[in-house]
Amino acid sequence: MALPLRAEQGLTELTSHHENLVKSTLIELPPDLEEDSLDDDGVADFIRANSVEELARESSIGNEEVLNRVLLPGKRFGAYHILGFVAAGGMGEIYAAQRLKEDGRRSRPVALKVITAEYANDWRIIERFKREARISKAIRSKHVVRVYEFGESPQGHAFLAMELLSGEELFDRLHRERILSARTVGELSLQILKGLHRIHESGFVHRDIKPENIFFARDAKSGEETVKILDFGIAKRADQKSDPLLSVIGQIYGTPQYLAPEQAVNPDVDHRADLYSLGVVMYECVTGNLPFEADTSYGFIVAHQNDDIPMLPSTVDPEFAEIIYRALHKDPAARFQSALEMGRVIKKWVDDTSWVEAKDPSFSMELEISAIDSSMDDLLSSAKTQVSPPRSESPPSSRNIPAFHREDSSPGIQAAARRTPAPSPRPAVAKTEVYRPPQKKAQAPSTSEALAAPDTSELRNPVGDEPATEKDARTAQIITGVALGVLILALIWALFL
Repeated sequence: MALPLRAEQGLTELTSHHENLVKSTLIELPPDLEEDSLDDDGVADFIRANSVEELARESSIGNEEVLNRVLLPGKRFGAYHILGFVAAGGMGEIYAAQRLKEDGRRSRPVALKVITAEYANDWRIIERFKREARISKAIRSKHVVRVYEFGESPQGHAFLAMELLSGEELFDRLHRERILSARTVGELSLQILKGLHRIHESGFVHRDIKPENIFFARDAKSGEETVKILDFGIAKRADQKSDPLLSVIGQIYGTPQYLAPEQAVNPDVDHRADLYSLGVVMYECVTGNLPFEADTSYGFIVAHQNDDIPMLPSTVDPEFAEIIYRALHKDPAARFQSALEMGRVIKKWVDDTSWVEAKDPSFSMELEISAIDSSMDDLLSSAKTQVSPPRSESPPSSRNIPAFHREDSSPGIQAAARRTPAPSPRPAVAKTEVYRPPQKKAQAPSTSEALAAPDTSELRNPVGDEPATEKDARTAQIITGVALGVLILALIWALFL
């Protein structure tokens, strides 16, 4: 298919206007490009296509309207120099760009969202941009995406300049990995809660926490990832009672799959609605599924309002499951009352489980095997004590044979069955009542008998007082071995029930 020719006149109108013709609100200047990287933008997640044909091939864009209006590297949009193409949507495009300063310096690359003139009169889009800017101005957190500037060109192209991130959304990671370990989800949630704490502390409610709005930003130099919260387009001030975005009767703002029960009834929610949505995200991360399935948005809303949360699988730590259940309580008063409170509980759980190698499932199995080996050693030692007691005037004390049990792994378990924090580097193992083999009480020898006793211990014949023969000793050893084997099998059977 032949590619369309560029509408040169429209392109000139879009790219030739000077910075002072753009109506904009500058929230803050983007950071300067570092001196040692003036020739390297340091960002790889955009397309540096030099022609429309090349962009069509590399991006697989087949929409002629988009290809006709796209900005190629080297073009200008107000104070911004276009570096490359990031993404396209129905309402506009996102570019990697640099802000040019009067002294010739360039900023670090930013993400420049440009809305087409077709939507210039859509006040909802302008309102969303303004909210992004207001919240960014009020919040200072590395876990919240930064917004630098928003405005409108003379041709009606609304734009928003914000932090350019390299990495992936939680949505994409779940699509690839499906399930994340509880520890990974705990650490991820802590970063999200740090961002939410700053958002709520600044007087805002996000109202749309979901995997698409949680981003793993990867540092180009260190490779480390930082979780950032995106998209404040439907956020509101906590004290705002009238929201212009909700002027359309029957319109629900938010994502039904993650919507708090009270948000569908009254959009004037507080910060606890964000904690509920985060609970849904956590549930999805550890199970690979949403807590509820429905065919319509209304079906999801009704389920969140009325249906019980399905139990988490037994593979999820019961204490961590309790955290998710509490976040998903339908009554806001029964949830965590702040991001700070929820963060402290998760942080304690993460710290209490930090001795476990999260990515080595064989580690916990090794602990169980070590415990079994230790039990068998104790059992063998106890049996030997009964066969060959040491010389002593007091009866030998039997050693305790530890008996182990598995903690109840069913969800909803209460604190009594939770893991006890370890006072030492290795955790204490939960025990049931200790089984002690019955022993016949030994009689202390008289003084004369003790003086007449030989220097070496003898195995006495249980029938009479005559010393046992070699045959009797072998018979006793066989009987003891059989009894020991039965005890070991009984112990193993009890462990794995």
